[in-house]
Amino acid sequence: MSTGDTKFETDAAHDEEIPEAIRAIRTRRSGHNFDPDAELDDETLEELIRDAAIAPSSYNLQPWEFVAVQDDDRLDEVVELAYGQEHVEEAGTAILVVGHTEPETADRVFDEWVEAGRFDEETGQQVKEQTVAGYQSEQAGRDYGIRNASLAAQNLLLSAHARGLTATPMTGFDFEGMAEFLDLPEDKIPVMLIAVGPTGGEEPERLPRRDVEEILHRETY
Repeated sequence: MSTGDTKFETDAAHDEEIPEAIRAIRTRRSGHNFDPDAELDDETLEELIRDAAIAPSSYNLQPWEFVAVQDDDRLDEVVELAYGQEHVEEAGTAILVVGHTEPETADRVFDEWVEAGRFDEETGQQVKEQTVAGYQSEQAGRDYGIRNASLAAQNLLLSAHARGLTATPMTGFDFEGMAEFLDLPEDKIPVMLIAVGPTGGEEPERLPRRDVEEILHRETY
């Protein structure tokens, strides 16, 4: 059965009640219908980021930042950098998910590992050195930043959905232009742009998803 099927999205197998987390995953939509007359309040914005920051990351380095744009004039600039995607402005809030390309949090994080008793000091130092070494090449640093920040982005999308908001992720924008516009440091990279705001109503029916039988490989590809 296709995951686009409404019954698949909402019903649990064997007539058991479906867990709310699974329901959220299966009913979340990337929406474009926002209420342009409603605003996302500061408290909700901060809660979205709090939920995003609970995402897992390599050795808990949490290599992400979030830049929220809500000023109307600046949103106009974001729309232009997003190749004219007007729903960004209609959402009222654009959040750029940013990834670290350098292990700048390593000292703090591994101190916390040691303080929590997860490592002794010697082991913590060894593991930190191995982790930092993984960032030595430019490509590796970019890969770490993108992979980890993408996990945080998905958390943000699910949090928005759980709060009754509409949110849509985008990679269709001028990455270099956005980095310059938002004054990102050289060791920070744009990963994803998310438009989020109060919903404007129903969205079109979800397009079909590929079946499990097509995408699940067992033991080898």
